[in-house]
Amino acid sequence: MTDFPPNLSIRPLTIEDLDQTLALETRGFPENERCTKEKLEYRLTVCPELCSGLFIRDYTSKYSAINLPEVAASQQKDKKDGEDIEDVNSEDDDDEDIPIKSSVIKETLIAHIIATKIYSSRITSQSMELPSKDDKTAGHIEYSRYIGIHGLVVDPDWQGKNLGTLLMHDYIQKLSNQDLGDKVVIIAHKELIPFYEKIGFNSHGVSECKFGGVEWYDLSIDLIPEEDD
Repeated sequence: MTDFPPNLSIRPLTIEDLDQTLALETRGFPENERCTKEKLEYRLTVCPELCSGLFIRDYTSKYSAINLPEVAASQQKDKKDGEDIEDVNSEDDDDEDIPIKSSVIKETLIAHIIATKIYSSRITSQSMELPSKDDKTAGHIEYSRYIGIHGLVVDPDWQGKNLGTLLMHDYIQKLSNQDLGDKVVIIAHKELIPFYEKIGFNSHGVSECKFGGVEWYDLSIDLIPEEDD
């Protein structure tokens, strides 16, 4: 956890994130396994709620005592008992005496998950394609309860810091509580099976999907909403 970069934020991806998402695919995947711009644009348009991004945020701060009157009042109260009460908006005040409001000025995408709802309980070559009039199993299937992850990638500069685990745990928890599906399925290379099993996925052996012309393994995890206390 101590290796995590500062100011991390996880949120659903949108079509506005297309350029950063495409750049991360290029950095994180070999050419034969990357998602194309057309597919990314499609997925970020039809089902952004199933796509998640891990960002590093840069902030700018500005004084905002006027927007936080209760904090300003508290600070004034603390200055009583023999001390002069100064206007919290005074230019002579120390920075630490003035409530600060932060604004996000930049978000840098360092990991993402891209997914759609798919026709069956396993990733297929058709499920990874764009919609087709000739194939009802292709593309995003809105009524399906199976969520197919087409890619989990962490920027090479930030790998080895458990960021993929952080993003995937957050993703599974949010999907479970939002009741967006019953099961998440994914295909992975053999060496990554232990990574997904630690998160809670079950391995189902070699996949029939041969995306990119290489061997994959099917994995899945059930989505179980947390019970209220």
